[in-house]
Amino acid sequence: MKIIGLYGRGKCGKSETLGIFLRSLLHGINISDAEVKFGKDKDMCESVDRHGIVVDICPPGDTDDIVKANIQFVEQNPCDILFTVTRTKGRGRKALDNYAKSINAELVWIKKNYNDDLDAIGQKEANKRLAEKLFGMI
Repeated sequence: MKIIGLYGRGKCGKSETLGIFLRSLLHGINISDAEVKFGKDKDMCESVDRHGIVVDICPPGDTDDIVKANIQFVEQNPCDILFTVTRTKGRGRKALDNYAKSINAELVWIKKNYNDDLDAIGQKEANKRLAEKLFGMI
């Protein structure tokens, strides 16, 4: 199993980025349509079969309790690749790191930056660009 941990400070767009990625993958539509058509409904974990590869995507939150709930979702929905979020440091990140070690999974960390110079539209575009790059990790 491979785990992709999207990390960063609070309110930097980690969950929104994974939500866009999830909706695009789940509905077979492009990234821009995923954001527009399905709005802000980002807080759901889903298991998706992508050409025979089972992908679990857990966009909700990044706190310790939510990361642990995401891990429980994965344990109930075994997958080949997990995408989830954590903060830059703290108990949530440690919980994901410990889980990866406990199942001998490859853990790849991707930093989700927030650019203070971007307006809201620019930040949404940055989220969509990162969501598009995540497809290359499947």
